[in-house]
Amino acid sequence: MENFFNIKLYLPEITIFLGSLLCIVIGAFSNKRKYNKVYIFSLVTLLISSCFILFSDVSLKESSNIFANTSFTNAVKLFVIGISIAILYVSHGYIKNNKLNLFEYPILLLFAVLGMLLMVSANDLLLLYVSIELQSLSLYVLVALNRDSLKSSEAALKYFILGSIASAIILYGISMTYSITGSTNYNVISNFIFNQNNFLLSSFGLILILSGLAFKLSAAPFHMWTPDVYEGAPSSVTTILITLPKIVVLVALIKLLNKPFFFFESLWQQIIITITILSIAIGSIAALRQENIKRLFAYGTIANIGYVLIGVISNSEQGLSSAILYLVIYTLASLGIFSFIMMLRRENTQILNLNALAGFSQSNSLAAVCMIVLLLSMAGIPPFAGFFAKFYIFVSAVESGFLFLAIIGVIFSVVSAFYYLKIIKIMYMDNQDESSSFELDNRMFLFLIIVSIGMLIFIFFANDFTNFINDLNIIDK
Repeated sequence: MENFFNIKLYLPEITIFLGSLLCIVIGAFSNKRKYNKVYIFSLVTLLISSCFILFSDVSLKESSNIFANTSFTNAVKLFVIGISIAILYVSHGYIKNNKLNLFEYPILLLFAVLGMLLMVSANDLLLLYVSIELQSLSLYVLVALNRDSLKSSEAALKYFILGSIASAIILYGISMTYSITGSTNYNVISNFIFNQNNFLLSSFGLILILSGLAFKLSAAPFHMWTPDVYEGAPSSVTTILITLPKIVVLVALIKLLNKPFFFFESLWQQIIITITILSIAIGSIAALRQENIKRLFAYGTIANIGYVLIGVISNSEQGLSSAILYLVIYTLASLGIFSFIMMLRRENTQILNLNALAGFSQSNSLAAVCMIVLLLSMAGIPPFAGFFAKFYIFVSAVESGFLFLAIIGVIFSVVSAFYYLKIIKIMYMDNQDESSSFELDNRMFLFLIIVSIGMLIFIFFANDFTNFINDLNIIDK
């Protein structure tokens, strides 16, 4: 048992946990500038944790096998921490302008990130469940951050109730799996399923766990909460919801399907094919009639998750790498777009109606150009980064024998292009109704420019980036 708890394995997570506790103490006992102090210390905590990940030894193992670090999980953790730092940096102005600068905001984000890091390395169903709950509970409170907003409170309550049901479904699936296999460890479950003859009972646990994770991913038909919660939450929190949970839940899903439930491939492929088609169709069609910017991108998220799942269904090295690449590009583009959304202010009021963007290019030409790049990338139009992401996804589907999924994806990519082009049309072709221009925040504007440049120059590094992801050995079976 000497290696049961190898502290070196857990240093990044321990750092964030201790940093969160110190932030609570700082926030509770500071008389002035509580938010600024906690904000700075949160950034320092995330940076220290990332250093531990960079210099960690992936050869270290744990005798209990509930926690597994690989070069892939470390890369995902670094990406999650990097996005978290970017969100804290970009949303700083938004939080202050909307008087949401409560010291609990960075602390809750730290606890959510802690759950995410644990989820990425989880090699046991119980650890997976605990990490999902740690992430979810933090996000429920973050959605309700604006206590003076009825919409925010309503969104948080809806998210909490439906999220709790999804968590209960996952837990029930885990308990069924344990009752049949006698273990919650991925390796033990995989060996048990391989050696037994009757797959029927074991498959019920998989179906329930998949349903719960589909909710966390905002995949149809478990997507009902997404538009209302994204609209009601503060935009800084919506930025968190639209990026971080999607990354870690997808990684957890890939590990589940390729380790404990690897021998159920034909079953889970059929389930995910249904989820994929519904997500792409519902997300693309519903987004067409949205007038609220956040609701539009909520439905866009549902569709994009469908595209990501095509790579998961392929279950080949190229398919999984394409899914990860797509999610990385989608995350960065979403972060850039929500930096833009957080900037949309007139007379200290955030503007979220699409028609309010009429003539935006006349007063903010550079920001409008950046948005064109990000929107065209999300639509999958060449030569932007989003095109390569979709192209690799469709190629992997065809090579794995899922030509019909590639065809469906191409058709609905054309449909989704309409609502992205609609935003561009409003910004450039409609007449400006308001005499005043938007109050642009320098931090958000800078980040918007950086992400836009990244989407533009990706074409020169596409092969290098895909080779890097392939070299990470996503599944270490």
